[in-house]
Amino acid sequence: MTFAHHVVEDLFDLLRPGGGQSYSGSHSSGGGGGGGTYHSSSGGGGGGGGGLVYLLIDICIHYPQVGIPILVIVVIVFVMRARAGASQVGRGWASQDLSSVVFEPQEAFVPVAATTGVPRRSLDRVRETDPEFSIVLFEDFLYTLYAEVMRARGQQATMSLSAYISPAVQQVIAAKSVQSVTGIVIGAMRVFSIDRTQTSWRVTLDFEANLTEGAQRLYVVDRVTVERALGAKSRPPARSRTLDCPNCGAPLQSLRGDVCSYCKQQVGMGRFDWSIVFFERKQSENRGPMLTSNVEEGGTDSPTVVDSMAQQELANLRARDPSFDWNAFTQRVALAFNELQVGWSGRDLARVRPFVSDNLYQSQAYWIDLYVQARARNITEGAQITRIDLANVIGDKHFDAITIRLFATSTDYTISDDGKLLSGNKSRQRVYSEYWTLIRGAGKQGPTKTTPNCPSCGAPLNVNQAGTCSYCHVKVTTGEFDWVLSRIEQDDSYTG
Repeated sequence: MTFAHHVVEDLFDLLRPGGGQSYSGSHSSGGGGGGGTYHSSSGGGGGGGGGLVYLLIDICIHYPQVGIPILVIVVIVFVMRARAGASQVGRGWASQDLSSVVFEPQEAFVPVAATTGVPRRSLDRVRETDPEFSIVLFEDFLYTLYAEVMRARGQQATMSLSAYISPAVQQVIAAKSVQSVTGIVIGAMRVFSIDRTQTSWRVTLDFEANLTEGAQRLYVVDRVTVERALGAKSRPPARSRTLDCPNCGAPLQSLRGDVCSYCKQQVGMGRFDWSIVFFERKQSENRGPMLTSNVEEGGTDSPTVVDSMAQQELANLRARDPSFDWNAFTQRVALAFNELQVGWSGRDLARVRPFVSDNLYQSQAYWIDLYVQARARNITEGAQITRIDLANVIGDKHFDAITIRLFATSTDYTISDDGKLLSGNKSRQRVYSEYWTLIRGAGKQGPTKTTPNCPSCGAPLNVNQAGTCSYCHVKVTTGEFDWVLSRIEQDDSYTG
């Protein structure tokens, strides 16, 4: 191969949209709503083509008969590739060639033990005494409870939650009073342990969150233990995100201490529902939203954490719903992935809303609002899924949940509203992976929707902030009609 050929190939590699660069595992781009909770950032990565460019210029000056044709070829090919890359931005999911993507849940994936805590599946033990127990609903309830307890700390109002906080924990929280707690965004919730005593279930969890205490923006890790009597039963799905009297459902305002004025029952200490009996702040760092920082990607090369029962549970799901098709499911993942990229880059929450649960939508909305306030936007262009691994499948009476590990690439950079590059790189691809959990109502059967239409009425997808279709006026983001994205977890946070 001639020297000129080497120059042309090297220049193509440097000038093409791609080339790879580090990607923060705590990124908050379209797919990383949960991860953005920690370090919301764009990737680093430098240029590096200066030497060859100068060399080409020198060749053009001293050997124009060689240099000028090379320059013309480079410019033509670069423009064609740039146009091809730009044509992918904002297009529908079907524009991606999925033929080379590994979508099949292969048996070859080796289960990897979680490094901390216990697998989420361990919570299934609660069904020994409560057949109605649902991991999905349990997690929704705890997200709500944790956020309300944090707010109550700033309002000096933990007594209003006495049905859900033991007196000892109330004293611990009161001893560390703060001016206010706002902007609570939960990034991860991991099960540390689960135990059954003679009288109760006890679950210890670690919450990772961003929140503002007073004027300080903090990253925190809180260890929380919740307890519930063995004879207590799960609340119905409609109340999973509501804090009320754990026994009769009356408003919290009806409680006097932990006694309900309606049902006259003492409802605290886990007698009827989960109550916090231990609270400890394990970690606290001053860490504001890093909207324009370059943070290295971490964990992408780590093995996929695969639950040992994933394949069997997927077979069970297919038995319950013979119309379930793995390829259609991954096409819906691709649809959601594309819409999240476009919505995120365009700061357009309407594009995001139809595909995510309420909790995840709140997280996405928080970060997009921060970018709006900073007069900046995080851009992901040419986003492509390169591989999908099956990680976990969980089914109960109310919900099915499938967790996948999604590998993808995209250019990733942050610009100001006036077009100034703040961080990242416009021409180099970042490689990253995230764990996505999608949920669907257990009673739902039938083909998975792979087009942007309302899963309830089939009309063109037009959903308001509450997740309600503007045509049939049905809330379609609970998973009752089709798969919706409920969790996004980073490689270094997911433990199974």
